[in-house]
Amino acid sequence: MKWSTSIALAVAPLAMAASSRLRNTYPVSPNPRAEIESELDGRSIALINGMKGHGINLDARSDIIIIWANPGNNAKTTTINQQVTVTRTVTAGPGEATAVPVAGGATTTIKEGQTATVPATGASHTVKVGGPGGLVFQPDQLNVPAGDTVVFEFLSQNHTVTQSPFNTPCKALEGGMDSGFLANPNNTVSPPPQVAMQVMATTPLWFYCKQKGHCGKGMVFSINPTAEKTQAMFQAMAIQQNGSGESTPITGGSGQPGGQSPPPPPPANAEQPAPGTSQAPSPPAGGQGGTGATPGQGTVGADGSCTCVVACNAGGFPAAAQGAGAFGGFAGALPTTMAAMR
Repeated sequence: MKWSTSIALAVAPLAMAASSRLRNTYPVSPNPRAEIESELDGRSIALINGMKGHGINLDARSDIIIIWANPGNNAKTTTINQQVTVTRTVTAGPGEATAVPVAGGATTTIKEGQTATVPATGASHTVKVGGPGGLVFQPDQLNVPAGDTVVFEFLSQNHTVTQSPFNTPCKALEGGMDSGFLANPNNTVSPPPQVAMQVMATTPLWFYCKQKGHCGKGMVFSINPTAEKTQAMFQAMAIQQNGSGESTPITGGSGQPGGQSPPPPPPANAEQPAPGTSQAPSPPAGGQGGTGATPGQGTVGADGSCTCVVACNAGGFPAAAQGAGAFGGFAGALPTTMAAMR
């Protein structure tokens, strides 16, 4: 038996109860936002006003569409667009008679070589925005087929889900989807605000939080990333372009284990070495190392990892002074999973 999937692209906006008001993708109403707002209360109007996307404003993209939104605190859910009907085509294989569902819950049987188009129910996925995890989406990426729904649940403090291009992670995509800000101070809105969006494409989709400073700290999300365009690459570009991803000196520490003070300088009347000779510095008591911090360099790689490098003299690693409070180190790197723990 062969299976293939297709999507019916008829999408109607909110409150088209009368058949005269139903519309397909074409033609588009000259003022879709006004049509939606005419049937909402004040709280829901405030929610819609911050949104952008298919069925809300003109010239919007349709690779992901907002289906419904709820501001939380047991408010009424507002339908923005009707959910798109997802269908699949079933072909009976050799020697098979296949029962397939039809309208009204009934079934019909198709014979060898025959095909039938049947409804298919897309799955629903929940993504937490902010909250206990910090400035993150949880999970931060999904791989889903066209027709599935993603429900974004907005936790503390005040975030958005805004579509962006891949190469400029923290800039809104022209005609792209935008949830607008949905505040939840200290998670005091319960149940939390939610926005449901239906995925209408199998190509990669990219999103970020447009709250000031959040995207630059890696608060980004992707749907259907690929091996060539990964979530890690997208997040790394967000940090590099809008955060503090540039190389910075590595400094700190007292230069002595346990915070000890460096040895005092020799007195002014101390005997000086004869001209043409050199005098090796005496090691500090107890075999301890150098007398100051050595600056190094830290860089962020293309995959979001951090690498720190510093050159230290041999005295910086005395065998007798290693352990808690010692000043020294070794080469290393942070995995990309650490990027969200800023």
